[in-house]
Amino acid sequence: MGTSTATGEDPAASVVTVDPSTVPRSTSPTVNPATAEYVESFEFVWATINERYFDPGFGGVDWEGVHDQYLPEITAARTDLDAFLLVNNMLWELGVSHIGLIPADDPGQLNPLLSSEGELGFDVRLLDGEWVITEVKSGSAAAAAGLGVGHVLESIDGQAPDQIATLALSLPPRHERGVLSGKMISVRSALYDEIGVTVRVGYRDSADRSMETDLTFGPRQATAWSSEMLPGVPPAFTIIEVDRKDGDIGYLRFDAFGDGMLAPLLTAIDELQEAPGLIIDLRGNEGGVFDVRKPLIDRLVDEPALIWTYRWRNSQEDVHATPAEVTYDGPLVVLVDVLSASSAEEFAGALQAMGRAYVIGERTAGRVLVADLVEVPNGALMIYPVGQSMTSDGTVLEGHGVIPDLPVAVHRSDLLVGKDPPLQAAIDYLRSAN
Repeated sequence: MGTSTATGEDPAASVVTVDPSTVPRSTSPTVNPATAEYVESFEFVWATINERYFDPGFGGVDWEGVHDQYLPEITAARTDLDAFLLVNNMLWELGVSHIGLIPADDPGQLNPLLSSEGELGFDVRLLDGEWVITEVKSGSAAAAAGLGVGHVLESIDGQAPDQIATLALSLPPRHERGVLSGKMISVRSALYDEIGVTVRVGYRDSADRSMETDLTFGPRQATAWSSEMLPGVPPAFTIIEVDRKDGDIGYLRFDAFGDGMLAPLLTAIDELQEAPGLIIDLRGNEGGVFDVRKPLIDRLVDEPALIWTYRWRNSQEDVHATPAEVTYDGPLVVLVDVLSASSAEEFAGALQAMGRAYVIGERTAGRVLVADLVEVPNGALMIYPVGQSMTSDGTVLEGHGVIPDLPVAVHRSDLLVGKDPPLQAAIDYLRSAN
């Protein structure tokens, strides 16, 4: 789940105090003492949303009615898992991103792709109905075993990727792009685990021969920066790639707007200052925090301008660019895909709306809300939305996503011959701009 904070707000800095007894509700059934803890946490979660959710109208959802619908079920719950799932289902009635419970004993579930210490060393996308390997990291277990870009992932420990995807919790948004991205997040999460764990991986090679190999999760690549995405959850392992493409075009790729990433990202832009064009690749970028995305935009614009408008529970706030002393003013392309989330969508959407960047790739899923984090009485963490952002042209990105100026798809046949169509389209566009 991508996370996002706005205007410097630390999503876990404020202690949320909610007294459920002060919230008017329908008559509750008698509570079995054995499930009193479940009810206490349920009431806390419901009341927190009731008091702090950014939209007092709850998007048209009858939040009082939702309470009365789920209370008898939570009262009847007999296991921690049953109670956990019921509370999440209640939260997902709102149909928005950035919402849900995270187990007390596994805060890394907020984002296993960024917080797990071990990796197999490859990445996948669901392309034309096949789970295609899109990247194999040099020196990884996957590379040593011979997996290659364009190969098709068929199983992990006997489970097909489609089975892994269906086992995942169905997170909003539930439109086509939301479901697609949710499936990919689930399968990609299975590629990360504790260091030393071994799994059996089945795949089809470039000649469509079915193969199997044992892969052991190794340490995350040493080029990654470990940065805290949110207080209370494990550090995130994030990667920056800086390169020069054809025609000396600058290329910057990173997988999260995590705390601790700002300095290396600004350094990277400085290194590419004289490039005739710049590509910022946000494909697969998980999102992150305001204190990274805003200064990056300040380094890419040369005039003060409206970036975002944030809608809070009882107010609205405009955020304007404050150009840095030295800015990159060359032509700019931002690459996105259906897995670009949260801060990545805010960043790309803002630059597009401001007329500063040309966006290429796939339409994003629209997981774009400002989140807060609070501990529930049972020790679990709850992430929930406290704000909604709009770009300068009034577009609400939540549920809508970023629509590329130039849509470009990727197919397995491209990957098998070493092509990256969105990246090539970006290079071609920047060449024509000079």
